[in-house]
Amino acid sequence: DTRLTWEERRMRREVRATANRLANFDDANLRRSARAAVAAAARWSGTVSPRICSARSTLAAGSLRVAHRQASLEELGRLAEPPMTKDAVAGRIRRLLSMAD
Repeated sequence: DTRLTWEERRMRREVRATANRLANFDDANLRRSARAAVAAAARWSGTVSPRICSARSTLAAGSLRVAHRQASLEELGRLAEPPMTKDAVAGRIRRLLSMAD
């Protein structure tokens, strides 16, 4: 009986610890993602003119980032017209940032 009680408490602690760990990871990822988004928008912020970058989709990705600073790459992809994948948005923003530097 005592052993069962001890096992049950141990299992509850493990479940609670796992849930807390996952919540902390999610929280840290969201904070890191938001900081990166704001930094990217601040760095680009229109410094790349259409004369330097002729790809409309690349400029559109930069404009979306500036307009929606807190949005994730996935959300920016859904906002794009036509919609883009998360990887496509990330690549276009990466190209813009390399041009801005």
